[in-house]
Amino acid sequence: MRIGIIGAGISGLSAALALRKRGHDVTIFQREASIGGLIRTFDFDGLPLEHFYHFLCQTDTGYFTLCRELGLEHLIRFPRARTGFYHDGKLYPFTTPLDLLRFAPIPFAQRIRFGLFALEARLRKEWTQLDELTAKPWLIDRLGRRAYDVIWDPLLTLKFGHYHDTISAAWVWHRLHRVAQSKGRMGYLEGGTALLLDTLVKRLENDGVAIHTNCPVTRINEENGHITGLSFDHHPSFQCGQVISTVPLSVLADLLPPGWNDYAAQLRQIHYIGVVCLVLKLKRPISQNFWLNVKDPRAPFNGIIEYTNLNPLQGKHGHIVYVPYYVPTDHPYYTMDDSALFDHSWDALKHINPALNDTDVLARKITRAPYAQANCTTHFLKLMPEHLAPLNGLHLLDSTFLYPEDRTQSGHILKANACAEDIEL
Repeated sequence: MRIGIIGAGISGLSAALALRKRGHDVTIFQREASIGGLIRTFDFDGLPLEHFYHFLCQTDTGYFTLCRELGLEHLIRFPRARTGFYHDGKLYPFTTPLDLLRFAPIPFAQRIRFGLFALEARLRKEWTQLDELTAKPWLIDRLGRRAYDVIWDPLLTLKFGHYHDTISAAWVWHRLHRVAQSKGRMGYLEGGTALLLDTLVKRLENDGVAIHTNCPVTRINEENGHITGLSFDHHPSFQCGQVISTVPLSVLADLLPPGWNDYAAQLRQIHYIGVVCLVLKLKRPISQNFWLNVKDPRAPFNGIIEYTNLNPLQGKHGHIVYVPYYVPTDHPYYTMDDSALFDHSWDALKHINPALNDTDVLARKITRAPYAQANCTTHFLKLMPEHLAPLNGLHLLDSTFLYPEDRTQSGHILKANACAEDIEL
């Protein structure tokens, strides 16, 4: 069967691999010049680096299976990385249960409650009832107000803005569940995402999969409710009987053929926030932590990810740091001039580590993506469309379908494989 895939991120590439193994004729169309989507890479002062940080957990079975198939499994590493918490001018370790017991910013009784809550999250399997609960009151009830204000409010408020008090408890639960199931261990692929993408693309090309970049789809074509192909502004139409869309649902809505307005309106009910991320190469580390949670009125961000405290990159590339801002695309941080955003962030980083000075910055870059995260509000299950569209032959893959799981490469790979299984020869 001839199949067109819209989008060359990890979902589209993984689906193509699974479909080709089943004997399908597969072609991928990518809007941008580069592949990878949210895991795309760039040359950062001689280092192939991801635009946005990623890490592995020990439960990421889909990722491990793909690496095994590509001959990369032996390059997966799970070192012991530290987590910290910077609160009101003081840095606290936040890696072990003992660190939690010593975490003075919240009362001792609430530290105990948080530890028990994390254990419950690790063991819990049924979650659908949490979809009906709002995260904020649920967390306050389970942990206490002070624990919520210190630990969770920075994440929800800075990440979701005015949506923060509508986020589903199920989404919050799974963030704890994934890391707890991994027993706090976080990992990476030696060689990084650039190696994964290069290896995967070579496999696809060798298997006869065509990948067209700079080739945005402008319309999905249909006849009598069945897919007939894809249209483009500057390329001939592509005839096919099945289409897999990996683009955000609100983007897909604009590609639907005439007469599908009601379905397009359903897709547009899913709202997204963007991400703008400062990437730094420094002479020295900011801290000894891979992940540093931040709650301080002088810091405009809620976390710092020091990638080289997880993956040292053989000590050859300085200290790589990500400072992300998850915000709507009309937020001042998203639209701010690159230099202004750097200055805004760098001043706060120097406050967190006063030993930093301007000469420590070896390289910097601002990266942006408009559809980084769906706003997973309460009753999100009711908003989610079926992954099989009512337009016969159209299949949907998007981070929305990972709910309540947060966006992970492993989750995308598993969903892509399941989608491929649904398509018969």
